Amino acid sequence: MSKEYWKPGNMLYPVPAVMVSCGREGERPNIITVAWAGTICSDPAMVSISVRRERFSYGIIKDTGEFVVNLVNKKLVRAVDYCGVKSGRDTDKFKEMRLTPLPSGM
Repeated sequence: MSKEYWKPGNMLYPVPAVMVSCGREGERPNIITVAWAGTICSDPAMVSISVRRERFSYGIIKDTGEFVVNLVNKKLVRAVDYCGVKSGRDTDKFKEMRLTPLPSGM
């Protein structure tokens, strides 16, 4: 069998879409849909996410060093889509999607 060459792309589908919440002290919290999330290690528990530098949440996460990965179910499909296309710069996504932000407990 000869070697096959494939165009660059994501060969690891399906990857779970998750909602990542973040916030700065004294500011409105934000939530973003992230398609690039995964387990790095189980002991100690570690996850990775990928957020583009130009996204509103990127600066918040970089400044605070904190984020929360929220797993989703069928009831949240509309919120997952909405939070993936609206910017937290302009929109209170928690309010618009009737989601409740809670402290991370850290």
